[in-house]
This record gives sequence, C-alpha cells and structure tokens, in this order.
Amino acid sequence: MGEAIALLAFAALVIIVFVVKENRLADPNRTDTIYVSQMREVCNLNDGPVSAALIRQSGNLYRDLGFYDHWSDAMDEIEKSMRRAKVESVFVESNDSDRFEVIRLHHSHGGKAEGKKLGGAVIASEA
Repeated sequence: MGEAIALLAFAALVIIVFVVKENRLADPNRTDTIYVSQMREVCNLNDGPVSAALIRQSGNLYRDLGFYDHWSDAMDEIEKSMRRAKVESVFVESNDSDRFEVIRLHHSHGGKAEGKKLGGAVIASEA
C-alpha cells in the first residue's frame, strides 16, 4: 500500500514538473524557456568569430561543430541538429555577449542510449 502511494506521489510530481515547464514555454515574456526556433531572437552574442559544440544529455561532448565567422552561421547548424534529434524546446542556461548555452527542456529517457542523445548546445565568442 505504501509503495502504491509513493508511486502515485512520484507520478503526480512528474506531471506537475511537466506542466510547469510547458506553462513557462507558453509565456511570451520568458526568454529562458523557448522553442528552438526562438533561439535566434533571444541570442545576445556579439558579432564576430565563435566556436560551437553540441552537448550530450550526460554533459559530455556530442559533436564539436568548429569555428564560424558569425554566431548566426553556428546557429544554423545547431537548429538543424536539434530538428534532426526532435528537440522542440530548450532552456537557456547562459545568454550574454560571450556565451549562448541551451539544454533540452525535456530529458529523453532512452534506455541504454540515455545520456548519449543530444542534450544541448553552446556557442562561445572567440573575440
């Protein structure tokens, strides 16, 4: 009986967290919880050369995208990778003139591949 109550409480907590994230995503005034297509709109990076990388859910390097002359070129590659991985929304962890970093809003629990999937991206100024 106690296990069933604990399981129901955990399920309720998961649902509440999911609803809170979705409500943040629906709020047009929030710039920390956004759709992938909004990343360009909120990016505060300065013009100039940047480096970009994709990060796994585990936090390890997924793929180094290399160097770009402008952050918008790096953003093109990141958006393509996010669409390919079916990542629709992200949480902006860092957004200033030197660094733009996002992680996927909803963690994908993929069995043995968990942690190996695309989890986020970072663009850093090289100037």
